[in-house]
Amino acid sequence: MTFQAKDVDESRYMYDQLAVLAPIMLALTAATPIFKGRLSDIDARWTVISQSVDDRRDAEKGLLTEEDRLKASDSQLAGDGIRLIPKSRYDSISTYIYHCEGDAPCARTFEEYNDISCPIDENVYQLLKEQGVDENLAHHVAHLFIRDAIVAYEGKIELNDEETTDHFECIQSTNWQSCRWKPPPFQHAIDHSTEKTKEEKEDGKENEYQHHIGWRTEFRSMEVQLTDFENAAFTVFILLITRVMLAFDLGFYIPISKVDENMKRAHIRNAVLTQKFFFRKHIAPPAINLGSIDEIDHPNNNHDNNNNNSYNSNQSNKSLKFCCDGKNVSLLLRRSLSRFPNSIVE
Repeated sequence: MTFQAKDVDESRYMYDQLAVLAPIMLALTAATPIFKGRLSDIDARWTVISQSVDDRRDAEKGLLTEEDRLKASDSQLAGDGIRLIPKSRYDSISTYIYHCEGDAPCARTFEEYNDISCPIDENVYQLLKEQGVDENLAHHVAHLFIRDAIVAYEGKIELNDEETTDHFECIQSTNWQSCRWKPPPFQHAIDHSTEKTKEEKEDGKENEYQHHIGWRTEFRSMEVQLTDFENAAFTVFILLITRVMLAFDLGFYIPISKVDENMKRAHIRNAVLTQKFFFRKHIAPPAINLGSIDEIDHPNNNHDNNNNNSYNSNQSNKSLKFCCDGKNVSLLLRRSLSRFPNSIVE
């Protein structure tokens, strides 16, 4: 499922939160019964696909001695074909991408949450940093480029990278992670010599640019169900989760090592009934005095609040109103991420 975000910040926020939910939704939707104790002792397809497209060389898997690994070096391959790569192309995410307000190096993200090995292409990383891309996003994109492209389309080899993103998409689209962050393609001006549509003639308007796709986040872990009703139910369910996340400023962050452990548990037969998964104890900002409906509609009312762990009432009402209106979400998120307790429950 791909979700349209209102801007780049919202797309990155949804990516992080949905990545934590991916293993749980995989277990909840597990629908590959042929594996269920017959072909293998699992009932979900994820790891089977992961293994089937795993094109890492032995040197990249860390299966060779240091001497043999250096002998296997090939300058025509990404990382000379010997860079250690912990995961298959088709796997859970390896790094969070939402940025940190007031913490340019995103130190907390890397110290507490990005706690697994995530190799990057240093050249791509340095290029992104020089162009002003923040630490988390630069790390994510540079991680995509540790692998070689495995697809090439006729007529799309020699391209101008300042006019098209096809070369990037060749890398991006062959990194099949549990979530995928999808930046928009270039905007192309409409050829004004072409005939206007009927609607444009009636309205007397003509858009300068074609309809723009915008910033998107793809949620990839759920399995197809046997009936249309079940598929529709899960589609609506995960859509509602994204609306709740955005409306109530929720944060599901846990260390990525715990996300990977959840992914392993999600493959166990009947995991949704027999397994426990790591999840945050605290997913909302510190307690907020919501006040009455009248106060929410009129956020200028001031009330004293002696709770040091809460916003004052005026701030609370503004926050709730802005969230419900879908405005200033990214600002609220960045402000509250630094205050989430770190406790995790299994």
